[in-house]
Amino acid sequence: MSYLVIVIAIMAILSAFIFVQRISAKEKEKRQIVQKAKRILSRTEEIWEIIETTSGYINSPDIFDGLLAYYSFQIRQRDLLVSPDDTNEYLAKADVFRGKLNSIQIKEELSSDNEINKAKRAFSQASKLLRAAQKKRMINGQAYMSMRNTLRRRILDLEVDIHEKMGDRAGDKNDPAIAVNHYKFAKKLLIESDLKFEGKNQRVRDITHKTQILFGNAVAGQLKQGVNSEDDAQDEFGIPKDPEALGGNKKNF
Repeated sequence: MSYLVIVIAIMAILSAFIFVQRISAKEKEKRQIVQKAKRILSRTEEIWEIIETTSGYINSPDIFDGLLAYYSFQIRQRDLLVSPDDTNEYLAKADVFRGKLNSIQIKEELSSDNEINKAKRAFSQASKLLRAAQKKRMINGQAYMSMRNTLRRRILDLEVDIHEKMGDRAGDKNDPAIAVNHYKFAKKLLIESDLKFEGKNQRVRDITHKTQILFGNAVAGQLKQGVNSEDDAQDEFGIPKDPEALGGNKKNF
């Protein structure tokens, strides 16, 4: 009898242990699901920041349709894990953004290297998101390549513009060395880019022409300065004002 009691007690303890383990495993799994849902939401908020930043530099409905579709996909992925009550708010925000896209004021000119780097980073991140959307078959491969090249072309134009205009400003301030450096960098960006588009070669020629004009003006200025210096050294009859100059350049040994 005592043996049976011991066995029953052991079985009860084992059953309780197994039950506790199962509860613990379920709680652990539940915590993991909740954490995964939080990570998805955090990623979704990062995607939204990329969309907003990118919209400040380019207006391309196709690109933003792809980005917003991927954003909405991430929100719905969270819904497969948990049952949040704010899903409609996130999706509505995307619809509102899509509706006002054409009215967003984009920057046509950047003013510093920091702005260039910020735009580059946003465009690079946007391109990666579009690639992820293509892998999920939200957009096809041809559409992805077109969007990617549109982003690359836009950042190229912005970067070339800023260096060309900085060159123009340096030229206006009679600083040809600085101006030429900016023109050279602008040309380098265009020449080394593998993007092909109408007007690319002409723009390279236009920047080269600006460099030539800059050098031409600098040489003309130096010649004029030399003539003025020579005029100051002579009287109205062309005779040197310095008496020693009349005797030629004599050397004492």
